[in-house]
Amino acid sequence: MKTLIIDNFISELECNFFIDFYEKNKNFSKKYRDVYPLEIPLVNPAIGFLKLKLNKISKDFNAEIDWLQIVKWPINSKQDLHIDDASKDTILSSITYLNDNFTGGQTYFEKDIMFIPKRGRSLFFDGKYYRHGVTPVEKNIRYVVAVWYKKLNPSS
Repeated sequence: MKTLIIDNFISELECNFFIDFYEKNKNFSKKYRDVYPLEIPLVNPAIGFLKLKLNKISKDFNAEIDWLQIVKWPINSKQDLHIDDASKDTILSSITYLNDNFTGGQTYFEKDIMFIPKRGRSLFFDGKYYRHGVTPVEKNIRYVVAVWYKKLNPSS
């Protein structure tokens, strides 16, 4: 798998819903480096429609959602090249951009491969294989839904 980009994966209304959800629950977010992830339990009914969409795509890669976060990236936040090694079970990663009214904050891979954020766009890739990062956010706040997937359970 190289990468899969799906524009309009979620609607503007759905993007706004997740930004609002984050802001209403930001007291539960925890600072990690220079970003503020809010982990969403998979049983939370607020993400039911997103889980359905994500799992529909991930099944093509023999994967299912392992964990999910809404992440707030303030001005000057960034992430250097890395692989997704938070879980030994991770076989697929995705990022869904909830807004695009910020400057900077592009997702990039090694060898100068850059993905431009676009509201509602989802980017699926093997985060354990492809080293990736985020350029510094220069203006306004960046919001994304970050998801990590594990091997599909045959009984799912």
